[in-house]
Amino acid sequence: MKAILFVLLVTFYVPVAFAQDSVKVGSRMNTIKLDLTHSLLYRNAYNLSWERIMKPNQTLGITVGRQEFPQILNLGENIKGERSDNSGGYKVGAEYRFYLKKENKFAAPRGVYIGPYFSVLGFNTARDITYTGGETPQEARYNARFNLFSLGGQLGYQFVFNDRWTLDLVVVGPSLTRYDARMRLEGDFEFDPDDVQNEILDALIDKFPGLDDLLEDKELDSSGKVDVVGIGYRYQFLIGYRFGKKFKKN
Repeated sequence: MKAILFVLLVTFYVPVAFAQDSVKVGSRMNTIKLDLTHSLLYRNAYNLSWERIMKPNQTLGITVGRQEFPQILNLGENIKGERSDNSGGYKVGAEYRFYLKKENKFAAPRGVYIGPYFSVLGFNTARDITYTGGETPQEARYNARFNLFSLGGQLGYQFVFNDRWTLDLVVVGPSLTRYDARMRLEGDFEFDPDDVQNEILDALIDKFPGLDDLLEDKELDSSGKVDVVGIGYRYQFLIGYRFGKKFKKN
């Protein structure tokens, strides 16, 4: 929640802080974008980004959206999951871009850019399971939550077509990321919940590229939580539409 509030404060504060220094440029000031990367990785993902020109060759970007955790068929050797599940999630983020004057023939938001970014990615998923490792099958329900807090830098290139449409590619985006995973089993069962929870957790984290190596040999503590910091990576593919008044060049 604190991270979300931080992003919202950036959303409203930064445009005000730069308003006096911003200048009119011969270009539309705003671009709305659809992130296609998350649509390929997660279920029912809808993430929108807004990029605003703040100064010549500098822009501010805000991202909000939602997605669902991928459905996993295999949860473990003796764990059978029901087909239906209850999943949801969100994404919020902010970034500031510097379009390199020496590398770009055109003004922002077209060309090569670098800059910092901050993002929060959250998932929650719940599912009924049947454990078959004992004498008789036992039913339970797991509730899991993942939060990823990333602070990093990125290098990318944005194409502009007909002064309206954009194709935005983030090609390099390393970050320092905090991974917060929580798991809880509910129900009337007799098996050891710790072993089952960690087996389910292993199956879930396999859906995050590189996270399985980071959490290798990590187990949930007594409260059903594991919290680590490691290196993350960002790559994005977005399509956008530019809008706003087009100022005439003097």
